[in-house]
Amino acid sequence: MAFNQKKENIPNTPKKSRETARSKGKSRSVKDGDFEHDHPMKQATKTEDSPVDVAYQKIKEMMYHHELVPGQKLLYQELAKKLNMSITPVIQALNRLQLLKIVYSERNKGYYVGEADPVEAEELFMAREALEVFLVPTILEKMTPKKLEAIEKAMKEHVKAVSFPQYRRLLLIIDTNFHLEMIKCAENKVIYNFCKLIFERIYLKYRPEYMREERLKEAAKEHRMLFEALKSGDVKKTERLIKDHIRSGREHIVNSLWEDRHITL
Repeated sequence: MAFNQKKENIPNTPKKSRETARSKGKSRSVKDGDFEHDHPMKQATKTEDSPVDVAYQKIKEMMYHHELVPGQKLLYQELAKKLNMSITPVIQALNRLQLLKIVYSERNKGYYVGEADPVEAEELFMAREALEVFLVPTILEKMTPKKLEAIEKAMKEHVKAVSFPQYRRLLLIIDTNFHLEMIKCAENKVIYNFCKLIFERIYLKYRPEYMREERLKEAAKEHRMLFEALKSGDVKKTERLIKDHIRSGREHIVNSLWEDRHITL
């Protein structure tokens, strides 16, 4: 069930001004309790966003599109030119991403896209498991046909994308969207945004070429089973399937990171 939208208090102004205020209010409204409908790399930029907010979102989009890859040095002068803005908001956006541990900086060297660490990745997956399993009863309690339809659409998009495993970065994004559609059903914006950050910290710093094709196919099957469990309203089965699914993903990603570290050494 969607959150109730607050009505704007429009002062006693001329008709034309009132219409403008209403139209602005409508442009800001987002369905389903202000949750974003698009997958993480396609968040709509609000008209009231500051230059720092715009730079922050655009840099993340470049990471999702693999225009910026893990370990790459971030030249803020080039980023500012590409984003058609001054250097100051770009640096502030990079500082925000650094606080979220998505990028890092080295003294007298600059900023770099963060690289996934196996210990951190394991901890992030453990947090994912705890939150997603915890939400299952609430998700099913608040489930509606419309929400189930959105989850099914996300599942089918993921299954379709698995047919093109060469686009692994896109697959990671679509996988994220499937889980966020489920989490959104609980109508808890705090947990939703926290889970979204967890996904970003895992996938923005993870090299998609590490993902095996076999695991991609397994994940698609697990998504389908998860959807069927949600559709049937079976709490225990859904909890078990989510737990198994997240643990399988954790094992694959963490092991691939340890293997890469051994090869590098």
